[in-house]
Amino acid sequence: MKVSVIVPVFNAEKFLGACLESILNQTLQDFEVIAVDDCSTDNSIVVAENFLERFGGRLKIFSTEKNSGSGSVPRNEGLKFSRGEYIFFMDNDDLLVPAALETLYTLAENFRAEVVYMSCGFVSDGKTFAEAAWDKNISALDKPTFETENISERVENFLRTSYGWAPWEKFLRRDFLVANKINFPRVKISEDVLWTFKVVCLAKKFLRVPNRLYIWRTVKNSWSRTERTPQDEIKFWLDPLIEGLDWLDDFLSGFEFFAQNPVNRFEVTNFFVKMQIAGMLGAFEKLKPDELYEIVHRAFDGKHAALVANLFVFLDFYREKFLEVR
Repeated sequence: MKVSVIVPVFNAEKFLGACLESILNQTLQDFEVIAVDDCSTDNSIVVAENFLERFGGRLKIFSTEKNSGSGSVPRNEGLKFSRGEYIFFMDNDDLLVPAALETLYTLAENFRAEVVYMSCGFVSDGKTFAEAAWDKNISALDKPTFETENISERVENFLRTSYGWAPWEKFLRRDFLVANKINFPRVKISEDVLWTFKVVCLAKKFLRVPNRLYIWRTVKNSWSRTERTPQDEIKFWLDPLIEGLDWLDDFLSGFEFFAQNPVNRFEVTNFFVKMQIAGMLGAFEKLKPDELYEIVHRAFDGKHAALVANLFVFLDFYREKFLEVR
């Protein structure tokens, strides 16, 4: 099997059919699709099952035991059951252009790349359709280009957000992921940021390509865009600070570069913390300081005491800046 397409599924009955149809219509047909349902409460499973015969044994459907609240567990489960030479993680509400898998596979084989990274693609809100660039703060490509193997430069590019976070921007060799134990951390948000960071640090042959092959649909009912109370919004963004920082610390501790470059280690950790705080900004003005601090204390429950103390300083600073802007 040349490619395993892994699709995490949750309440996607309106969009999953079109997603699977776009995979079915690929010019490269030597693939399998692994759909992992995360306890959907709609008819997503039924939609997927209706495609079983059309895929002729190439579609496999699995279900998690309980809802995990993000795409991490379904993606990890999909990787566990995959058999393809290459892995492609696709969101359940997006689409592929017909030659996507063939183009990505050919690029990976011709360049012997562990990772093929699409620097651009298309974006659609259901009504409009436009070209889009996933990279930021970096020059546009006109041909496939290997990323530098210098870890310091890659870390700098990561901190400048020169890499998109989405898993579907990357086409990866399965043996590269398995050998390096690259799984998604079990956090509710920013799991793709942590996963991308590990991929960027560990891939020796990281190929950037300018091919527009993926259509990102910005649907309104995405779980990450769910309306939440200010209290729940703070808790939502605290989750990766509690669990994600442990995951990040384990990786940084086991990577020789960061042992020799503690400044870079601090910069990466600081970047990740600030990213989560930025997600809380909208809830700041709706909560009193004592309410906010109580939520933080309860969420951390004694963990990362130094971080909690510094977090309060961050929160006060950003609260002031946020209210100035408002």
